[in-house]
Amino acid sequence: DFAAGAETAFGTILQRSYAKLGARMHYGHPDMMNKAYMIQQGGVSKATKTVNLSEDIFAGMDFTLRGGGRAIQHSEYFHVTKGRDLGFGTVLLFFSKLSAGTGEQLLTRQMLRLGEGLGLPEYLSFYYAHGGFYLTQFLLSKCVPLLAYLWLLVVVDAPEVDFMDPRASWQAPAKATPGSTAMARLLIAQFGWVLLLFLVAGSAPLIFEIWIQAGFTAAASRFLKQMLTLAPLHFIFQAKIIGAYVA
Repeated sequence: DFAAGAETAFGTILQRSYAKLGARMHYGHPDMMNKAYMIQQGGVSKATKTVNLSEDIFAGMDFTLRGGGRAIQHSEYFHVTKGRDLGFGTVLLFFSKLSAGTGEQLLTRQMLRLGEGLGLPEYLSFYYAHGGFYLTQFLLSKCVPLLAYLWLLVVVDAPEVDFMDPRASWQAPAKATPGSTAMARLLIAQFGWVLLLFLVAGSAPLIFEIWIQAGFTAAASRFLKQMLTLAPLHFIFQAKIIGAYVA
C-alpha cells in the first residue's frame, strides 16, 4: 500500500505542484510525448550505461534548456491506471533503477546548465524533486548507523564521564550530565516526535490527494491503515536501496 500510495501521489498532486513551481520534467508513466516535436527540441533519448535509464527526465531537461520560456506543462485530461507489480522485490528493483538514473543525472551537463539558468525558486524545486530527494535518502541511510555507532561508543567508553553544558557561562555554572544520559536525550530527540513528524510529512501528499478526491475520512483511514500495517518499514528498505545505488 505504501508503494501504491506513492505512485498515486506522484501522478497527481505532485505533478501539479512541480508544474506550478516550474520544476517539472517529463516522466514516463504519467506522461505522453509528441515524439515528432520533441526530436526537434533536444531529442527523446540519452546515452547512458544502462538501457532506458532516466531517458524521460533527460528529454524534459533538454527541452527546458532550449530556452524561450519552454516548460513541461501538466494537463489532466483523465486518469487511467497502469498495471505494475508492487511486490517487495519488484518495487526495490524499480527504485534501484531510478536511483542509478539519478546518479547519472547528477554527473551530466544538463544538470549543471539547469543550475546556472533556472531561477533560485525553480531550481530549489527542481533539486528537491530530483537529485536532492535521492541524496537525502543517501545521507539518511548513512546517518542512522553512524548515530548508533556514536551511541555505542559513548556507552562502552566510560558512560559515567560527564559532559559539560555548552550553554554554561560564568554567571550560570555548568551542570554535569553523564555521557549515557546525553546520548539518550539525543536518541529521544531523533527518534521521538521528530520521527513522527517525518512520517506525517512523507505521507502528506497522498493524504491531501485522497482528501481532495474522496474526503477527509477516506484520507485519514488510508493513513491509519499504512501506519497500522507498518508500511513505513518499507521506506527503510527503500532508503537503503536508494542510498546504495545513487552513489
